[in-house]
Amino acid sequence: MGFLLGLPLKLLALVFGLLRVLIPVLLLILVVRWLWRKYGGHRRSESAKKDEPHFKGPVYTVDYKEVKDDDRHKE
Repeated sequence: MGFLLGLPLKLLALVFGLLRVLIPVLLLILVVRWLWRKYGGHRRSESAKKDEPHFKGPVYTVDYKEVKDDDRHKE
């Protein structure tokens, strides 16, 4: 009976021991990645080309319909 009770308890102790180490390591990695994206690395706004316009509001696109040139429309 000791084997049937001891083996699952040892496996649970092993799993919880690994979780005890892995959770702080994963939290540290997530915090470092978050800080790197927020403050470090390249800035997305600065990496854009300087000659491209910067829009602060919504940008609407329009699909234009091609029309044939007529003499009536030319001035």
